[in-house]
Amino acid sequence: MLTTVLLLMIIFLLTYNLSVAIDMDTRWLPPSSRFPLGTDELGRDLLSCVVYGAGISLLIGIAVVVLSSTFGVLLGMISGFAGGTVDTVLMRIVDVVLAFPGILLAIGLSAFLDPGVPGLILILAFSSWVAYARLVRAEVLKHKQKEFIMAARSYNASPVRIIFFHILPLVLPVLLVQASLGAAGVILAESSLNFLGLGLDPEVPTLGQLIDIGIAHIYDQPRFLVVPGIVLFSIILSLNFIGEGLRKKFTR
Repeated sequence: MLTTVLLLMIIFLLTYNLSVAIDMDTRWLPPSSRFPLGTDELGRDLLSCVVYGAGISLLIGIAVVVLSSTFGVLLGMISGFAGGTVDTVLMRIVDVVLAFPGILLAIGLSAFLDPGVPGLILILAFSSWVAYARLVRAEVLKHKQKEFIMAARSYNASPVRIIFFHILPLVLPVLLVQASLGAAGVILAESSLNFLGLGLDPEVPTLGQLIDIGIAHIYDQPRFLVVPGIVLFSIILSLNFIGEGLRKKFTR
């Protein structure tokens, strides 16, 4: 059910006619045929802002997962397969990054990068890749001593071929589960940064910023908090259910 909601939301994001331009002459208008959910303090259509913010969240979530998983998989593969000093050095780097809470690390990095979608993606990817590296390393250590891997080595197969053609297909199911769950965490972190005013430019409507605005009007205009909150909740819960479904499928 929730995955269906997520798919419908994505379709709606692609087809809805957005109107997020600032117009101070249309501030705080009630719901109408022109503005189904009314307008906010900047005169923007609230429904358009929610749709736009959800689109940004999904875009950032997917981009961060692709970037962080690619980097984390490469380091995890190298660390697990090489072993020895290489493994020790790479895992100490992972331990250093893990020593900082993810959201605090993202807040610290936001002081050095300009606010924008590319900068926010880099910030969140830097604090996310370690989970993929540790997971992939553990899977490589589990599989690299199996008979078919030893047979490939005996036929002088290169390490690159063994990693990408023999081990990676075995890691992909676990990686897909981690990616779906990681996307939910990334979207929540992105919304948290925007809620704190450390994410995108204030003129760009995001779910976190809309929730921040809605808190100030929770009693007189509750829709400004409830609508973006429900959308954010639905996205995160749907991604978590997708991850749980994949986990059950691949661990049977």
